Amino acid sequence: MPSKILSRTERSMKAERLRLVVSVLLLGLLLWPPSLEYLLRFLFPQETVLAYPLKSPAALIFEHMGMVFLTSTLAAFAGFLAAIVAFLSGSASMKRLIVFSGTVLQTIPPMAVLALLIPLAGFGNTPVFWALFFYGLLPVFHNAYGAMETVPQDVITAARGLGFSPAQIFSQVTIPLALPGILSGIRASLIINIGTATIGATMGAGGLGRPIIAGISQFHYSYLVQGALSAAVLALIVDSLFELFTGRRAS
Repeated sequence: MPSKILSRTERSMKAERLRLVVSVLLLGLLLWPPSLEYLLRFLFPQETVLAYPLKSPAALIFEHMGMVFLTSTLAAFAGFLAAIVAFLSGSASMKRLIVFSGTVLQTIPPMAVLALLIPLAGFGNTPVFWALFFYGLLPVFHNAYGAMETVPQDVITAARGLGFSPAQIFSQVTIPLALPGILSGIRASLIINIGTATIGATMGAGGLGRPIIAGISQFHYSYLVQGALSAAVLALIVDSLFELFTGRRAS
């Protein structure tokens, strides 16, 4: 039975590596202007202007991922700290308040958050930054808090019986056992923000939302496909990298 499980895991890892290679190759095609033009011409032979002309494909992708990685890194740090505060809080009402606040914030649509931030931060990258930060924070918080709460109590009791202090139990038992859930939250945060960042173009921010919005407003559907396909490929690459990393740790 263990050998069957191992072979199934190995097959899954091989399939994930193949998906990563294909996604990286496709990203390379989207980054190189001649190959991008060829792909868009194949899909839209009637279009005269194919690729988004105001910025190079590489500039759009790097601008997009720079904004996503910055906001997601800060959100992961803040969300993890909030989860620790909620978990270690002795007050049950405080725990409920923090969890409830996070749940309510997650139900607000991205466009509504951006609209609320405009009077405070104006147009451009600033309101988009804060919107991505809040949307990236919530998956990290919920997954980290949930993972720490579900650590088996008998493991905690055993560690306490071995003479572990509360700080040692938290750092050497709770966090390692909760790590898969924490990583799952960071993974979700990154993938959500890759998609949500495209909406930022409606507020004057950069990134892959620019060709998408331009394609919709100018009826140049090749622009739209360029932006949407690039964002989808980036999300696939991030997902595969996390899957390979967590799969290697599990094996």
